[in-house]
Amino acid sequence: MKVFLPLNIRVDNKKILFVGGGKIAMHKIRTVEQYTRNITILAPEIHADLRDKGFTEIYKRYEKADLEGCFLVYASTNDHEVNRRIRDDAESLGILVNVVDNRELSDFISPAVLKKGDMTIAVSSNGLNVKQSVEWRNRLRSILDTGGL
Repeated sequence: MKVFLPLNIRVDNKKILFVGGGKIAMHKIRTVEQYTRNITILAPEIHADLRDKGFTEIYKRYEKADLEGCFLVYASTNDHEVNRRIRDDAESLGILVNVVDNRELSDFISPAVLKKGDMTIAVSSNGLNVKQSVEWRNRLRSILDTGGL
């Protein structure tokens, strides 16, 4: 079983690649864009809600050369074989990868995040219970919104 260490990682001036431009990618991008705009989305089609937001948009199918210069990669397609190939390619290049639908293939996972100004609360279940992580995050948001902290 994989165990994930919670940490904050510096992402300014680092290229973050999302392979996949649909709803799966959109969910992860909403968290990442709170910390950096240096996001590249690579997909044959990119969801309308992700277009023209200042991200680099590349309309094509994935190939290993697309990983050049990347710091982190999110394999967020709806094709399990493509996601596995992205993971294998990233691993061979020493690039950390998150396979959004498979924690066992991932080098890192994304917690449920609550960000207010410079403060961030991250809730993680080690990738085992995403729904409960989101519930805890939402409870913490409620406490903050009512002035509880």
